[in-house]
Formats: sequence, structure tokens, C-alpha cells
Amino acid sequence: MNKKILREKIRRMRENLDENIWEENSKIIQWRFIETEYYKNSKSIFTYFAFDREVKTDEIIKNALQNNKKVCLPFIDWENRILIPSLIYNFDEIVTYKKIPVPKNLNPFEKEKIDIVIVPGVVFDIYKNRIGMGGGFYDRFLKDIRRTLKVALAFEFQILNEKLPIDEYDIKVDIIITEKRIIGSF
Repeated sequence: MNKKILREKIRRMRENLDENIWEENSKIIQWRFIETEYYKNSKSIFTYFAFDREVKTDEIIKNALQNNKKVCLPFIDWENRILIPSLIYNFDEIVTYKKIPVPKNLNPFEKEKIDIVIVPGVVFDIYKNRIGMGGGFYDRFLKDIRRTLKVALAFEFQILNEKLPIDEYDIKVDIIITEKRIIGSF
């Protein structure tokens, strides 16, 4: 299957996910992440804020802020098609632009200082490849920070056993956390 077909198939499955299952499994996945040593030892995280039935990240953001970690969300520079890590200090600083939750204001944080990037995606495989939404924003962002830990949060149905059709620009994640398992290690 090609990327476009896979992306649409899994997006439809995710969009049709029962709200209670979405909430419950998101909570399980987030707490599995929060309980890891790599999260506990981190000082800064870069994460998306969920939309379109992605695995939620609200518990992670709340926990990180309570534990005085630096929390960055992607500020999107649409003209240059890049993500800029932008610090937030509370949920009131998150607004929606083009259906995507983003920081209200740009408060740049050096990407080299980020300990963990929580990478969104639509489809993943057991080899830690990912297919995103198709814009290439995260692949461009991740290529410059190869040593930073890249963690994907996904529902089990988003993980395929066969290798995804990837190209030279696609960046793998280091770890995938689902409601049932953790793929990869730190």
C-alpha cells in the first residue's frame, strides 16, 4: 500500500474511534510515558497538543508543568514550512489555528536543549517508521536533532507489522508507546 492510502485508512479508523475508548486509551498511553525513566529524568519536552482524535497529551503537559519541566509546543511558520519550539507555561496559552492547537505567542526554545520530542503520526510500524499528515514538518524538524529522544504515542491499531513505504526524508522514532506495549527502548 502507498502512503496516501495507508494514511487515509488509519485516519478514518482514528476519527471513528469511540470517544470513551479514545479518552481511556489516551490516558493509559500518557501514564505509560509519564512513568518511564526517560521522562522522569528529562528537563524539557516538545509535544503536540492532540486534535483529530490523536492520542491526547494533556496529562503529560499538566504533569510536566507541575514538575517544573520546560514544555514546548510547535509554533508553525507556515511560510517557511517549519516548526519552532515555543515554551508554554499553562493551557491558556494554547489556541487553535487552521484546526491545529498551537502556542498563542512565539516564545522560542532552543531545539538542541530539548530532551524528548513527542512525535505525532498517523501510521507506524514495528520498525519505528512513521507516516505523518503529509506536510513533512516533523521530518524537517527531526533531521536536525538526531540525538534527542523521539517518542511516538499511538493507539495499537495504528501499528503495522509490515514495514511502511518510507523514503529517504522520513525520520524514525526511537520508541512507540501504545495502550498495550512499548516498542523500542531508551
